[in-house]
Amino acid sequence: MRKNQCKKVENSKNQNASFALKDHNSTPAREQNWTENEFDKLTEVGFRRWIITSSSKLKEHVLTQCKEAKNLEKRLDKLLTRITSLEKNMNDLMELKSTAKELCEAYTSINSRIDQVEERISETEDQLNEIKREDKIREKKK
Repeated sequence: MRKNQCKKVENSKNQNASFALKDHNSTPAREQNWTENEFDKLTEVGFRRWIITSSSKLKEHVLTQCKEAKNLEKRLDKLLTRITSLEKNMNDLMELKSTAKELCEAYTSINSRIDQVEERISETEDQLNEIKREDKIREKKK
């Protein structure tokens, strides 16, 4: 029995020492790099404490990640809405460009017709002036 009692005392000293080390040197790298020997030195109570501590830290980490994921999802939704709006604006601009091109072609066509009409008017005026001149010459001859 004495041997068992000595082992229990030694195990609880090891446990206290390892938790004291953990408490004072608590770094994520230290906690993640536990060796098998360090786990073997833990008593059942120490191991349970380690599990509880680790699971609560993991729970906090998961909750933080969930919050970040929700924030990212909101940002993604906003960006998708902006992209949809920009796509609609681009389509509207393409329609405007097409309409402007059609108007430009119509303007060119109208200008061409105006030029033709002005040319015909000029020819008609020239003909009218020629007729007037011929009429004056005839009147003088009479």
